[in-house]
Amino acid sequence: MIKTEKQGLFQLLKIATPYIIITTIYTVLVLALEEYFGDHIFKMSGQIGSVFGLAVAFFLGFRMNSAYDRWWEARKIVGELTNNSRSFAAKIYVYYGNPENFNETRKADLKEKAQKIIGLSILYIRQFKNEMHSKPKPTFNEQSKELLTAFKINTENKISNELLVALAKSIEDDFSSKANIEKGDLMQHINRFYDIQGKAERIKNTPFLMIYSAFTRLIVSFYVILIPLFIGDIDLGGEESGFEFLAIPIMVIISTAFLTINKLANLYGEPFLENTTSVNVDSVCNTIEQNCMEIQEKLN
Repeated sequence: MIKTEKQGLFQLLKIATPYIIITTIYTVLVLALEEYFGDHIFKMSGQIGSVFGLAVAFFLGFRMNSAYDRWWEARKIVGELTNNSRSFAAKIYVYYGNPENFNETRKADLKEKAQKIIGLSILYIRQFKNEMHSKPKPTFNEQSKELLTAFKINTENKISNELLVALAKSIEDDFSSKANIEKGDLMQHINRFYDIQGKAERIKNTPFLMIYSAFTRLIVSFYVILIPLFIGDIDLGGEESGFEFLAIPIMVIISTAFLTINKLANLYGEPFLENTTSVNVDSVCNTIEQNCMEIQEKLN
């Protein structure tokens, strides 16, 4: 068994439990009315239910695939951020360790400059996390404020862009013409940060098929309401056998499955929201920050 399968089953049960309760109450109510007023008084043709259910399943399948594509793209974006950040911090540590790479006026306190640049990249990671959680103007601690002041960051503008501009300008000013390869390498990392940020904002700021989502939810709800009318009770062994009550778990399972899939599609379609199915941006960014700080400590 995959290690995360138990966790997945627990989260799935947590999402599906309200639907199980609601559909059980509704199904029992409908079958009770049927038994009270007469057998099969409102039962509809099962063929209608089959055709309708097939159409709903196609709608849900398309929606789930689209939602998963958004989730997987978000996961790849976060993975790119991890790789690019670690590589950028490591190269800052290496390149700033060679005084020959720098202009004469910039050779003083190279370790301190490298620490500040890595610190600025850590601030960028934090800001990326904040913006994915719709917190574009966070509160900075004293150490962060000193860095923002040192690099002349305008916090009234988009902070993540300001941080990347400051990183690019610092690299451009520090490196000499003899170190164009090193400077170009670091600038490529800055460009990747811009690409990563743009991809993430595209997903976050693009609504996930709102009209189609509303339509699918309406159709699924309507189908779930009609399921007891399509199936009715099950007359195995006659009215006195009690097997007719098997209709209750059957209808509950079918209804819960459709409702849960629709809910999961909604959750996967917004991968940067803070829910059980979202991409864990907080955890990934905290790990990146820790890795960058470990490299920063080597400069002490």
